[in-house]
Amino acid sequence: VYDREMGSMRVLLTSPLPRAFLLVAKLLATALISLLQVYAFIAIAWVYGVQPPAWGVLAALPALLLVALLLSALGLLLSNGIRQLENFAGVMNFVIFPMFFLSSALYPLWKMRESSEWLYWLCAFNPFTHAVELVRNALYLCLHTEALLICAGLTLLLTMLAVATFNPQHAALRKVG
Repeated sequence: VYDREMGSMRVLLTSPLPRAFLLVAKLLATALISLLQVYAFIAIAWVYGVQPPAWGVLAALPALLLVALLLSALGLLLSNGIRQLENFAGVMNFVIFPMFFLSSALYPLWKMRESSEWLYWLCAFNPFTHAVELVRNALYLCLHTEALLICAGLTLLLTMLAVATFNPQHAALRKVG
């Protein structure tokens, strides 16, 4: 949405590159920025004495990249139908906060099942739960195959949907007034 409002997407669309290439490049750029932010956060945590396993931080890199791509693809898909940056921020908050609170980021999944069966199933169907489990297991040098397959499949699906629903005419709009 920001690229569209600033006009940079319009300029990129005049290039001979396929639209799918431009959108996937945007996803990769966003994911790399997210990775830098994660590792900056980990460095700050080390300064304050929080030390995840050293090899786990390196082993989590592919999982973090996949999760960053998944969330970037979700954002790109949602931005295809939103014309203003302010609306996009509101929609993302409306989507991200429930995904976060209905995931295993704050409480383990088995604890959710103990408290409420329906809450457990809501969390189990939440893609963010699988993203959290993938990264959590990777930090401790374990592979969570189910979470990996779900995250990879959703990343592919959301990327394909984002590319398919991208409307270049929306990208050419300029904010007037």
